[in-house]
Parts: sequence; structure tokens; C-alpha cells
Amino acid sequence: MGQELMTPAQIADICDGRDKAIALWLSLYDTYHATRDEAARLTLGGALSLSCGRDWTEDTLTRAFIQSQPIDQRDKETGARKTIDARDNFERVLTHTMDRRCWAALMEQLGFDQLLDQQARKEFHDGLRDDPVPFTPDNCAATFGNIWTNRRDLYLRGIANVFAKLDRRFRSHNGFKIGARLIIDRALNEWGSWDRYERRDTLRDVERVFLELDEKPPVSEGHSIASQVADSARVRGSLPTVIEGDYFRVRVFKNGNLHIWFERDDLLQSVNLLLAEYYGEAIGDGYETTEAEAAPAYHITPAKNFGAFMTSPEIAAQVIEHARISTGQRVLEPSAGKAALASAARIAGADVTCVELQPGFAHELRVIHGFADAIEGDFLALDPAHYAPFDAVIMNPPFDRGRDCDHVRHALAFLKPGGVLVAIMSARAEYGEDQRHKALHRMIAGCEAIYFHGRKWIDLPPGSFAHAGTNVNTVLLAIRKPG
Repeated sequence: MGQELMTPAQIADICDGRDKAIALWLSLYDTYHATRDEAARLTLGGALSLSCGRDWTEDTLTRAFIQSQPIDQRDKETGARKTIDARDNFERVLTHTMDRRCWAALMEQLGFDQLLDQQARKEFHDGLRDDPVPFTPDNCAATFGNIWTNRRDLYLRGIANVFAKLDRRFRSHNGFKIGARLIIDRALNEWGSWDRYERRDTLRDVERVFLELDEKPPVSEGHSIASQVADSARVRGSLPTVIEGDYFRVRVFKNGNLHIWFERDDLLQSVNLLLAEYYGEAIGDGYETTEAEAAPAYHITPAKNFGAFMTSPEIAAQVIEHARISTGQRVLEPSAGKAALASAARIAGADVTCVELQPGFAHELRVIHGFADAIEGDFLALDPAHYAPFDAVIMNPPFDRGRDCDHVRHALAFLKPGGVLVAIMSARAEYGEDQRHKALHRMIAGCEAIYFHGRKWIDLPPGSFAHAGTNVNTVLLAIRKPG
């Protein structure tokens, strides 16, 4: 990451050049139309005009340049019709075209495209598509200054996104074992071409990460592991075959599936460290063992910092939707915190019982949020026999060292037969292989998925808890108790 920002004077010069180029093109527009009109006045044959087809693939700038009559357009926001002067329309199209080129060129010259992951590059170029931000010194300073200031976060996010797209287990930074086999289903079609280009791009990004960590320059498309995979797949008679690379061993099958092994344990260890930096260890999701491996024993000590990562209104709405909370239901919220889930359930018409370990939050639940049934104490210490079974449990339990597994297993005992549980959990919960996670998996194996498609685990969007200071990926567990 040796890129350096341009000085304000350099940026100002570039923007001044853009302004002068636009002015020259507008002068050319005026000269063209004045010349055409003067020629029409002089000749008996009438006016001559250049022409441009009406197909959408024609150059928009060319059409705008030769247009001389006012243009009738519909306003995108209001839907109202309006008439635009032809020259004004050309200036608009010209400015947008010039700005797109300037933004893209400066991004490339500064080398900032190497700082951006696939997601960030897409967001940047999508922003140029319809109505690009004007290419001005202030906008340049804001845009590229933000990229430069956050380059480390962008770099780490890029690595996290790459591995999350390769396999869902990578959504939790140690939800996989070094050297484990990964499978990409239907990566290639029957002709040996990539069935979906994002799968090729993802494999290219993984290779790029390993090259960077190995302090080697990027490789061309033709020499990439993705290209080698596609080349081998086109020779149908040789399949299945194995491709040996510096970082991968890839087995290519006739059905288009790829089985991938990582060959460099040291680089995967480096990836783990970077992902841990990005996701954060504060929630305890980076452990290898648990305090109490003899499941189904529960943790007897509180989570680090009480595991208090509060639910946003957007995620709370998703939980209520998946749980199908309705009027008159009895609902339990075992880690109520600041009442995000409990309040959303109450708005949906439910009668909510809250449990909260921290006295301050428990007091706020009763006094500020108005929950009459707010129990102060450790949920894992409550005896379900003392409570009438609930219709639903909604929860965002602490994740620290598998405590989310403990809380979910205990919560199921509070549900009536046929009751619904929707829990926000660490992405590790789906794939964890220690005894605590295995105990959870055994218990929920007998539960039904809420939805007909049978999915019990539902990915939440990346960054769903960024507001709470962690980038850890999360999932919803949405199940129905047998009965």
C-alpha cells in the first residue's frame, strides 16, 4: 500500500483541466450547429445533418451532440414532463461522461483500485453510472481522503468478503479448519466456462490475497488459478482432473463442481489473524476451546462485558418478521438489554416477559420502557418449570465462548410444543465443532424450520452490528419446537 495522495494543487489542476475540456466541447457544439445552420441558409438543397440511430446501444454523447431541437423528458422523481434545451442537455450528458472518466482515471492513477475489495469497487462504479458526483477539488478530497483514511479497514473488509463468498463457514473468521476442503457447486458449465462470473472473481480475489500476503505481485488473468481451472474444464475427456498451484490444489469435476484445498498453512494463519483483526475478538468468537467442554453444562460466569451488543431496529424488525409475532402471544426475551426486541414484539401485539442480567438495564426495562414483567437475573439460572410455556422466544444472547449456544438450548425449554424460537447468533454457531456447539446441533436437529424451504439458519447482512462496534457476521436461527 505505497500509494500517496495528490496535493490539493495537483487535484485543482486536474479539475481545472476537466472544466476547460467541457468548455471546449460546448464551444464545438455551438460551432457545429452554427455551421450547420449557415450552410443550410447558403445552399438550395437545404440543411445537412449527421445522424445517429435510436437503438439504446448508440453513443449517448453523440446523440446529444447532434440534437438541435428541445427534448421532452420525464422527471425521475416527480414523473412530470419537462422540456430541456438541446444545448443544456448536451452539457449535462457531456459533464456526466467527463466526470465518469475523470473519477475512474484518477482512481486508477492513484492505485486506489488496489485498496478496494470487490464490493467497494462495485459500489464506486455503480455510483458513476447514472448521476455521478461532480468532479471538483472538494469532492475529490472528500472521496479519496476517505478511502485513504480507511484503507486498512477497506483492506480487511476485502479479505473478509472474499472468504465469506467462497464458503459460508468463512463468515466466522475461525469457522473453518486450516487445510479443509472447500466445495464450489456448479462453478463451471458443460462447455468448461464459468457458470457465474462472480465465482471466478471470488477465486481470483482469494488468489490476490495470498499473493499479497506472500509479497508477490498480482498475476495476469491468463496465468491465474481461475484461468487454469477453466482451461482444464474445457478438455472434457480429462475430467476429473487436479490442478496444482502455489496456493491451491483444485479438483475439477465434469458436473462443474470444484473441490479446493489450501496448500500454504502459514498464509492461512496470516489470513486468520487479519480476519480476527477485522471481526474483532471482543465478543470471544475467536476461541478454540470452551471453559466447559462437557456439554450440556452451561457457563457459570457472565460473558465478557456481559456480551452487550445491542440490536438495531432494522435487525429487530427481521426477528419479529421471522418469528411471526402476533397479537395476544406470550413472548420471552431472555437478554432484553435496551428493549430493542422486546419493544418490537410489544408493538406487534405480544405480551412480553423480559429477562436482564444487568441491574441498570433491568431498571430501565421496568421504569423507562414500561415492561411490568421484567426479571432481573441470569437467564441460565431460571427454572423453566416455574413459568407457563411461551408461544415464542426472541433473543440476542451473548456470543462469548459459545454462550449463545447455552442460551438457545436453555430457551427451548421455555417454549410450548410448536412454539417458535428466533435467535441472533454468531455465524460460528452454524458450523462450530466443539462440544458446546455439537450439543446445540443435536438439540435443534429435532426442531422444524419455520419456513417451508427448510432453512433453519439465515444469514444477516454483513455489518449488522457495526453500530455496536463489531464487524462479526451473524445469523438468525429460526426454528419451531416439536410437538
